[in-house]
Amino acid sequence: MSWQISSGSTTVTFPVNPQNITDENPIVETDFQVDSQQSVVVSEGLDVRTLTLKGFFYVSGQTKTNLDTNFVSPLLSLNRQQVTLTCPTPRYNGGWLLIVKSVEEKSEGNLQRYTYTLVLKQGAAFVVL
Repeated sequence: MSWQISSGSTTVTFPVNPQNITDENPIVETDFQVDSQQSVVVSEGLDVRTLTLKGFFYVSGQTKTNLDTNFVSPLLSLNRQQVTLTCPTPRYNGGWLLIVKSVEEKSEGNLQRYTYTLVLKQGAAFVVL
């Protein structure tokens, strides 16, 4: 199973799985000092879950134009959209807000590729203005 990001009629299927995946699921907390005692920590609940994906788009024999047409442009069209992530790791599957943090062109001889950093945010609801 490959990684896919989709919304509506647009689907981007990653030709290579992300190389680096960071899953942050922080909590909202406050703490206060009690006279001559240890601090009291109050956990207020979960903060926004963030999934950061870093990797590259590469397909043997494809030009940058093909990579741009098949992967980069469709991905950029989903920027700031609510998307569905589908991948081999079930805990990542579901609805996310996609932020395309960066896409960088790379050429090393005949090797044509794009590197990317994507940030996906998950919450109870999304409001995109």
